Amino acid sequence: MGEIHLDGRFWQSADDFYVAYLRAVGAPEWHGHNLDALWDSLAGGDINQRNPPLRIHITGLDEMGLDARQMTERFATLVKQATDEGHQIELELNAT
Repeated sequence: MGEIHLDGRFWQSADDFYVAYLRAVGAPEWHGHNLDALWDSLAGGDINQRNPPLRIHITGLDEMGLDARQMTERFATLVKQATDEGHQIELELNAT
């Protein structure tokens, strides 16, 4: 299982989340910054250089801007939906 570690302490916007996450998974430049595009690359696979099975660690929730934190929470919901459908993705969110 591949591991991805993201430090969200300095994220202020949803776009900060997308830039960091998409860079970490090796997404192509044309990858969209929206939940539908994230779903396609998580559940569809073979879009990014790093695909499930994945273990994703995001730290710094307490220091993120509100918009970034809300985006991270939306991503967590998306990951739960993907795992409910049998995709091997683990997500760990930490305050610090």
